[in-house]
Amino acid sequence: MADALIGTTEVSATSRAIVDSLAQKYLVQESKMLPLITNYSGLVAKGASSIKLPRSGGFTVNSKGENTSADASIITYAADTISLNRHRYIQFLVEDFANGQASVDVVSDALMKASKDLALDFDTFVIAALIAGASASAPDHVIQYNDAVNEDLELVDVLNGRKLLVDQNIDPRECVMMIGSSQERNALAIDNFIDASKYGSNRPIMSGEIGMIFGMKVVVHTGLTTKSLFFHPSSAGYAFSQTPRVQSFYDLKELGQRWSLDTTYGAAVLDSGKRVVVLEPTP
Repeated sequence: MADALIGTTEVSATSRAIVDSLAQKYLVQESKMLPLITNYSGLVAKGASSIKLPRSGGFTVNSKGENTSADASIITYAADTISLNRHRYIQFLVEDFANGQASVDVVSDALMKASKDLALDFDTFVIAALIAGASASAPDHVIQYNDAVNEDLELVDVLNGRKLLVDQNIDPRECVMMIGSSQERNALAIDNFIDASKYGSNRPIMSGEIGMIFGMKVVVHTGLTTKSLFFHPSSAGYAFSQTPRVQSFYDLKELGQRWSLDTTYGAAVLDSGKRVVVLEPTP
């Protein structure tokens, strides 16, 4: 019996799975928003174009008088919809000659950077959704900086945002304050700010987290410029119908390998935007 050789055909499936896993790992590591809002990917059925998340109000507590019957109450259900309509991709083509002459692994480096860019694209989309979806009905969750001249973040701004979340029966210790790099200096100057390096615990520090204010984690993100956000993890949800995948084929015309990294997902603000607060400059 002749020897059986294990070649590229036999290991290609394993190699592809490893590459896909690395791309997903890079995306998760680079995204700041993924761990901060709720993941509903487990509810996505094959072929689904959207998922619906039921929500309802609460019950009214009544008093029962002596010799009187108790009345049954009802709660009304509605649904938040996450449309799985974001199909995002990055492609690149590596010529054989260029890859052979490079001193680094061009494909691995490119895939890592493509995953990072997809992560930023995801974050940017979710941040825009949170800003657009914050409730403007009473009580208005879109408020202005106290400093109408310089638009610098101040302690009173933090207290105002925190109050609006507390009024919705949300524990502010579970919330996040997200700011842009231009407001980082102002946040660090607030007396009640606790630097992440001084937590004094073994709690993992999230990507972009610089500290805490009144129990709220403070995260810096380049996707924010003049505006700031306060939000609870349940303020928005996302779901992947196609996790990041890597595909490639050899392009004879270009004498190189064409690589594609793509993903399909959706994200939406939930609970009528009452779990997010937007701080914005004065018009």
